[in-house]
Amino acid sequence: MKIVKINYGSSAYQETLALRNRIMRKPLGLDIFQEDFSQEAKALILGAYNEVGSSLLGVAVMSHQPEGWQAVDYLCVDTQLQSKGVGRKLLAELEATARKQGAQGIWLEARVSAKGFYEKLGYRSFGEVYEMPHAPVPHIKMDKIFPLS
Repeated sequence: MKIVKINYGSSAYQETLALRNRIMRKPLGLDIFQEDFSQEAKALILGAYNEVGSSLLGVAVMSHQPEGWQAVDYLCVDTQLQSKGVGRKLLAELEATARKQGAQGIWLEARVSAKGFYEKLGYRSFGEVYEMPHAPVPHIKMDKIFPLS
């Protein structure tokens, strides 16, 4: 599996939107193409492929946050490939990048249905369960603090 950086606005980026729409929005009766993703122009966008040029297996998006934190804005893997290590590899690459950039930790808003996945990778939940306007299913905030080196 190859993890590659994807440029905002590229054809590969459009493919990430289509995957996210199919996996995360359409099942909720929503359309991702009605949302504003202009903030992703400054984000790190990674795609997982079997080989470069093949179909997209998964996507991860991370944005810089104030005070030494990074945020995972999206982690989406094709439904047929979930539990095959794609999400774990994408998340590991985001974490490695955040550490290289000097972040003290990483946080995200996870669907409650994915909470166990993140817990296995060292994330802890905090706060109350809530619904996001653009993804009206239960979510919880989670974070992972990096050990001092």
